[in-house]
Amino acid sequence: MLEKEAESLCNAIYLETKAFYEAIADRCENKGFQILYGPPFVEAPIFFIGYQPGRGLKSPEEERKYGSEDRWPSRCEYVTEDWALAKNMRSMFPQELLERCVGLNAIFVRSPSVQHYRSHVEGELRREIEAFCLANVGRLVEALRPKLVVVVGFETLALFGESTPVLRSDKLGRVLTKAARVAGRPAVGTLHLSGARISRRDREAIAGHVLAALDL
Repeated sequence: MLEKEAESLCNAIYLETKAFYEAIADRCENKGFQILYGPPFVEAPIFFIGYQPGRGLKSPEEERKYGSEDRWPSRCEYVTEDWALAKNMRSMFPQELLERCVGLNAIFVRSPSVQHYRSHVEGELRREIEAFCLANVGRLVEALRPKLVVVVGFETLALFGESTPVLRSDKLGRVLTKAARVAGRPAVGTLHLSGARISRRDREAIAGHVLAALDL
């Protein structure tokens, strides 16, 4: 798929998501949604997948005015933003690499936290949202053909099926990374890079494992 074709697919997914979200907004507190965290590069080195976008510093109305539900940012937000995950990404990976990566979440609907989402959105609707979003994540991965998918958080990784532990912490023995496949592409799942307490040594080990998978 060429860049223009990829952009056309992404625009279609934004329109489909807007229609889907308008139909469910009253049932999920109308906190809005966000899909891509930067441009949809074809054959990007890494396609990062988190769990769900938080509410952020802006209200849902401000986010919509900013355009987060209509278009993707012109630069990868892992490079430009100051939220915890973005800052941790920059401490682990070269900025030049992050600039060329694609990022999004498995669940597009915003919520202040995963716990809030689960306690304020009933189970049937969560399953409906999950089915819609995961299908579109799959479409994007298949179309953009990244060299590697990196799923942030093992709970998120479980949404995509089975995985195998690969890297463990030397000190604590806990699993740091798992191997899997997402939409047919090789994937590495990691401990949550902002939610889990990770030592500098383990963070460096995770980054090294990901970069080795890219032959960098």
